[in-house]
Amino acid sequence: MDYLYRLRIKANYEDAAMYSDGPDNDAAAGAFLADLEALTSANLLVHEIRLARVVGKRALLSAADQSLAKNSSNGTSGGLASRRELLANHV
Repeated sequence: MDYLYRLRIKANYEDAAMYSDGPDNDAAAGAFLADLEALTSANLLVHEIRLARVVGKRALLSAADQSLAKNSSNGTSGGLASRRELLANHV
């Protein structure tokens, strides 16, 4: 989470060129997005595992199910639906 925060601060206040100029091509932009998605998903998974140990697996899975029922998935590989399966099977 710290990396993403620092990236946002850098983009907003210090070096906006990385976002305003953009990557060299569409493939580089796609790769950057995929990397950020994987980093964010992994970070969320770590926090969700900790939450499962604090509030209990059943409570966390119930909350995940409620969120998934209310919000449609955009099909990303690191989305809550895929993390929910990991949590259900490994926590």
